Amino acid sequence: LANNVAGAGILTLAAGKASGTGWIPSILTCMALAFMSAHTFILIGKACEMTGEKTFKGLWAGAFGERTSWIVDSMVFIQCFLVSIIYTGLLGDIFSALLKSLGFSYANRTPVIIAAATCIFWPLNMIKDLSGLAFTSILGLVAVLYTVFFVVTRSLDGSYSAVEPIGKFIAEGGIVLPSFEKSSLWNFDLNSLVLISNLGLAFISHYNAPSYWQSLKNRNTKRFTKVAYSAYTILTLIYVTIMCAGYATFGDACKGNILLNYSSNDILSTLGRVSTGLSIVFGFPLISNGAREGLKNASSALGVASISDPRNRTVLVTVLLIITTLLSIVLSDIKLIAGLTGALMGSSLVYICPAIIYTRVVAQLHGKGSDAYRVAKRNIAFIPFGIFTAIMGIIMTLKNTILK
Repeated sequence: LANNVAGAGILTLAAGKASGTGWIPSILTCMALAFMSAHTFILIGKACEMTGEKTFKGLWAGAFGERTSWIVDSMVFIQCFLVSIIYTGLLGDIFSALLKSLGFSYANRTPVIIAAATCIFWPLNMIKDLSGLAFTSILGLVAVLYTVFFVVTRSLDGSYSAVEPIGKFIAEGGIVLPSFEKSSLWNFDLNSLVLISNLGLAFISHYNAPSYWQSLKNRNTKRFTKVAYSAYTILTLIYVTIMCAGYATFGDACKGNILLNYSSNDILSTLGRVSTGLSIVFGFPLISNGAREGLKNASSALGVASISDPRNRTVLVTVLLIITTLLSIVLSDIKLIAGLTGALMGSSLVYICPAIIYTRVVAQLHGKGSDAYRVAKRNIAFIPFGIFTAIMGIIMTLKNTILK
């Protein structure tokens, strides 16, 4: 579970902290959101146990009726589509930096994205059987762990120090100098919603919770709870480590993709870019396939059958890839799209949907006058929290990127 949740979202966390959140609130926020995310993840498992449903869509349909299932399909489409934009943008950032370090000065972000979409993503997206890409789960884990390793190493070895003795890579020039003007121990204000939004993206896994429930051996609520809290504890350690280490190195100068802060002459960061880039290349078809399936299911439920027609597969793949490519070019700072995705989809899929599904299921099985429902109803508190973080997260993300 921790392996499949941890991904490219970790690259944005240092920038989220750099929006103005103090050291202690940053760590406490990560811990609190991890606990809340684990709790709502467990609610989905409990709902599966009570109903026997095997999918997130099935849970929703059972709670609110089959006619409303297009809502879940739409959310899956939006989530996967937005993540595909993030992946495309990250690949443009990473490969353009790598090519420039090899002497290809013309390898700017836009042509790299177009070339990758045309020569790599389109052929991979045309593959119908994606089972051969299952190894990307391990590749992604290797990339995450290596990135944490090198970010921590560089935060400790002084090679990016802007004070005496000046670090090796700072002395060479060509990178943004670290700045710690906004660094504080306790500051926590509305700008902290940027970090909350980024963490919302980093903790999303809830629409896959039924799959984890089904795959758990000797499954019961107690074992599922233990798995969930263990996984989210591991994620918290990873996220806090890379967030703090990245900020300790570059401070307020942290970019939306922390890999862009490092020197092109830094061999550790180069290896980090290569491993992350490869995990994105082979992970992209899985994400884009999720977007297509969500769109096809939602459109079919709404009576638009042409989108799900197998004869239109090539057109669908091509159109979605063109839109993804154009948006990733226009939205050049992934901090923006990552923040918006975390604010909108993190709030919906992590806080709001699990709470209303679980509460509804308990009401249907035990009645609204039961003790079980009175206990379950406490989870409704996640709904106003999710709505607030969604609205304010979007506003503060826009303020700290477009309007900055």
